[in-house]
Amino acid sequence: MAPTTAEQVSEEHRGLAALLAQPGTWSWAYVDVSGDREDPQHLAALQVRAARDQLMAQGAPSADVEVIERELGEAPGVPAPVARFVLARDGELVVSEVLPGHMHGPESVGYGAVPDLVPLLAHRPLDVPFLVVEVGREGGGYRAYRLGHAEPSGQQEEEYVEGRTDTLHKFQGGGWAHLRWQHHTEEIWRENEAQVVEAVEQAVDRLRPRLVVVAGDIRARQLFIDQLSTATRPLVSEVPVDTRAPDASENALVEHVEIALARVVAQRRHDVEDLLRTHVGRGDREAVTGVGPVVSALQQAQASIVVVDPAAFEDRTVLALDAAPWIATAPEEALGTTVLGSVPAAVGITRAALVTDAEVVLVNAASVPSGAPVAALLRWHVGPDVPGAGPAAGATGRGEGPDRG
Repeated sequence: MAPTTAEQVSEEHRGLAALLAQPGTWSWAYVDVSGDREDPQHLAALQVRAARDQLMAQGAPSADVEVIERELGEAPGVPAPVARFVLARDGELVVSEVLPGHMHGPESVGYGAVPDLVPLLAHRPLDVPFLVVEVGREGGGYRAYRLGHAEPSGQQEEEYVEGRTDTLHKFQGGGWAHLRWQHHTEEIWRENEAQVVEAVEQAVDRLRPRLVVVAGDIRARQLFIDQLSTATRPLVSEVPVDTRAPDASENALVEHVEIALARVVAQRRHDVEDLLRTHVGRGDREAVTGVGPVVSALQQAQASIVVVDPAAFEDRTVLALDAAPWIATAPEEALGTTVLGSVPAAVGITRAALVTDAEVVLVNAASVPSGAPVAALLRWHVGPDVPGAGPAAGATGRGEGPDRG
């Protein structure tokens, strides 16, 4: 079963939702800042200048432009390919993120009441905290990261444990002495790994990672994994080579982590798509597809998970509102709120999903029933279509919603 929505909507996304609910105008830029081509400094200068010119042409305040220009001009500090997303308001830097990997969609530079956060969500399709653990016979340690972040995820997110180092090398003699000293060495290794296990288990309890990558000496890995709790062991993905060996590939660990994270994201996407197909197939009214029905669900904060293909909307737009119900397809749906403007459907739907505490999952429309660009799993079911047969479709009376587990 897929994890619950409450587990999926991250604190980071809730922070973005709080920002989106505030009045004001925003300046943003999502651009490729890779420096792996000829004359990277010249290229970077051209990219910064192009973003600046676009912002000024759209009427962005000079203070915002200066902030974004400065951030884009900073070296990303990670290997190419890499993008950067910067968000500013009233001359203050709000978000500045280095996003490792290729661009996830077209460049986006703009100024307006509703910023385009789709690129940021594309690079961080899930809030996935994960640990990278490296162990050896003398001890080991871990580092904590989050998917899509270039840097470790905060303070006290890194720890190294140095264990006992006496008689770490197995005795090479024979007879009973050999067996006795070998047993003693194994016990030291086990004690060392037990200390690392304790540190990692504490990190798991505190950070709730979705993945624990274990690398290092093969025997140390075995001893470490054997001592993990039954709750932590299913999170483990073991690197099948000794990454600490002198002849080990520098990319082995990075490649393994990238593959493991891709599997986590793909599994979540598969779980959501499967759940969506199940509810649509049953006709149990616990899921809706298409722009109109999804907007209606968002207007009532009824959507639990919103599935979006940003590339499938073509030129479709929606109206962004300054307060609940946050989104509309026509002015008469504004319900006394102020219409901020017409925005691309993917931008408006994503904003409404975030401010109503719904999880956003980016998919390919081909995996959505009927090929719709957007669909939603609901917190409570909609009513029947037949008049007089029960609550009207989209009724706000909350009932027991479907199991999102």
